[in-house]
Amino acid sequence: MLEQAIQHLDLSAHGLWFPITVSLCLFILALVLFKRQLTWRDFYITFSVVGFVGWLCDVIITRVFNMIDLGDPKVTGLGDILSYTFIPPSLSILFLAYLTAKNKWVLSLLFCAGSLLIEYGMIKSGYMHLNSWFFIYSIVVYFLVYAFVLPWHIAFIK
Repeated sequence: MLEQAIQHLDLSAHGLWFPITVSLCLFILALVLFKRQLTWRDFYITFSVVGFVGWLCDVIITRVFNMIDLGDPKVTGLGDILSYTFIPPSLSILFLAYLTAKNKWVLSLLFCAGSLLIEYGMIKSGYMHLNSWFFIYSIVVYFLVYAFVLPWHIAFIK
């Protein structure tokens, strides 16, 4: 039973080190730096909502439409779990911790670029494979999330 569970973690996936490293680093940074402007309540709500949306997007984009593959496409492995559980919520919390009315557009562009670099790293490490997803889609999605969705989200929960 334990062997079967370990096999389902897809520990032999090429490039697995990248999502593990990025997930852990971003989560630790989010835990340390969120107090700049956010409360524990803001952290909890943001982490939960963005984590849920991350998993929902995973199901739709990778499973339903098969637009990208992470690791072994037939298995939801450790890299998938860490990527969708920790990367989007941690980035969102870091973004919101530094967001002000004055720096909204610059910060949105910086976090867009950072998210694209993480995606590029996932591809270059061999962990992510694009099927019918194009980088331009990512640019549009990241910009909309950072420039509009997350500022609305924090205003709504405050």
